[in-house]
Amino acid sequence: MKREQNNRGSGDQLRAQLVTAASDLLLAPTGIAAPSLRSVARAAGVSPAAVYLHFESVQALILAVIEAQYDDLRAHLAAIAETDGSIAASGIGYATWGIAHPGAYQLLFESADELGLDVYSDVAGGPGWDLIESMAARLESEASIDRDDAVILAIRVWTSVHGVVSLRIHKAGHSWPTTIEQEVHALLALIPSPSDG
Repeated sequence: MKREQNNRGSGDQLRAQLVTAASDLLLAPTGIAAPSLRSVARAAGVSPAAVYLHFESVQALILAVIEAQYDDLRAHLAAIAETDGSIAASGIGYATWGIAHPGAYQLLFESADELGLDVYSDVAGGPGWDLIESMAARLESEASIDRDDAVILAIRVWTSVHGVVSLRIHKAGHSWPTTIEQEVHALLALIPSPSDG
């Protein structure tokens, strides 16, 4: 596909086009494989050399895509928190975002660690860990539990809701007997605090 040349000095526009092209290649909900920079350049309608003006490697470009998707999820959760600050609302917001964005969800939570990114060598501190930290801070405050237990509980909430989202993405044709909202409320009621077990 032939593209019109950007005006001189519009590097930010080209960078955004490259992230969009890489997103289109990465976010299709299929088995994950890192695209080559050449394929990203072709999808963006630019020369391979143009990609290197903004990204030193395919891993750097993939990380930019991952960061953009986490930003979208954060914005979605922040918008929900403005009207309902409950933990249940956050869980429902996370789940509905994932189901509405299956390719992005799979990239962030099911396949990004398969792409050879160093940032995924340890989950704690990696991309998106701030979401766990934020949930832990709320649990610490609202449930009056210590920080370490709050982190454990936040991970339990995340993994439980993740199961609901992942199954509904991968089994989209299944006739689920409950709504996402019902599942999240039921899961939150079942998750034990670390001191319980």
